[in-house]
Amino acid sequence: MSSAPAQPDPSGFMPPATPTRLPDPRGFDPVRFPGVPDGEAWPPPRFEFEATWMRAPGLAFERDAGGGIAVVRAFAHMRMMVDIETAHRMLDLAPGTRDFRLLRLVPAALRCVERIEPGDPMPGALLDEDPEVPEDHHLYAATSALVERLAATAGEEGMALAEAMRRVPPGPDMFEQAVAHCITQGGFQMGTIAPLARRLQRLANAHARVLAAAAQQPDYAAMEKMLRRTREALGADRRWAGDLLTRALEALLPQIARPRRAAEALLAQAVAAMRRPMPLEAPTRLILEQERYRDRLIDLSVFWRRLAAAWLAVDPDTTDRREIEALARNALRRLALVPLYRIEEPEG
Repeated sequence: MSSAPAQPDPSGFMPPATPTRLPDPRGFDPVRFPGVPDGEAWPPPRFEFEATWMRAPGLAFERDAGGGIAVVRAFAHMRMMVDIETAHRMLDLAPGTRDFRLLRLVPAALRCVERIEPGDPMPGALLDEDPEVPEDHHLYAATSALVERLAATAGEEGMALAEAMRRVPPGPDMFEQAVAHCITQGGFQMGTIAPLARRLQRLANAHARVLAAAAQQPDYAAMEKMLRRTREALGADRRWAGDLLTRALEALLPQIARPRRAAEALLAQAVAAMRRPMPLEAPTRLILEQERYRDRLIDLSVFWRRLAAAWLAVDPDTTDRREIEALARNALRRLALVPLYRIEEPEG
């Protein structure tokens, strides 16, 4: 029996068919950044601004503790907190220009690096390069979680290893130093403690990769905010208050938080899995579970990273409506990928 054809939603946009499995994320529904000329690759390889004042020594961008963007000037230790949506006015960058688009990439880049200065290379994640090795702070956070669990549930060797890891400085060689301490100070045999340490190190590395994948998710909240602002700007203009694009954005608003919520749920499940009671002497099942969470988070980020960054390149008052419509269609096609957002209850 053939299924009924898909019906258009109230916005007039025809919803795509729901797939049963995910397509190749890198070749799926290419996203065009608003204002980028035909044939120009975007993002560029470096933050090379054209305006002379954007290349002045001492100018840099950082993210503050609350997630806002700080423009840092070298003189007098000045730090100016700015909303990225209005920063172009302070920096005298016209909407739609190359420097404007480059500035709008700063928030996404600051999810991958601590600081950006004009001329710095674009983070590999924004250029669709393969994920890099987790940074030390992710490994340390994963190892700390593992130590807490070892101290609560492990056997004699695991408890000794956890105690030894508390005595060594954080870093990639924590396990090796802890093993040496257990052998020289605790009297444990190499053949007993070393295999356990290797298995637990694999588990810590797997969880660190989950934390790194979660930290490098696109700025979903900023995308959601820009979509709402764009809908408000179009709705406030009597010429477009009830047209197809305005209705399409209204249909998108209740759904656009789905990737952010999926990423948050996947991370929460990965963290909870590290805390569930389970023998750690044979952690293969837990390692595989963490690897699945990491794969899911990477799928989310690859499908959405370019689109989230493209939405931030929108200026609701000046961006061509056809380019906004194209981004809306990109979002609807991604939201139709049901397997991408499926959250399954953990086993056990």
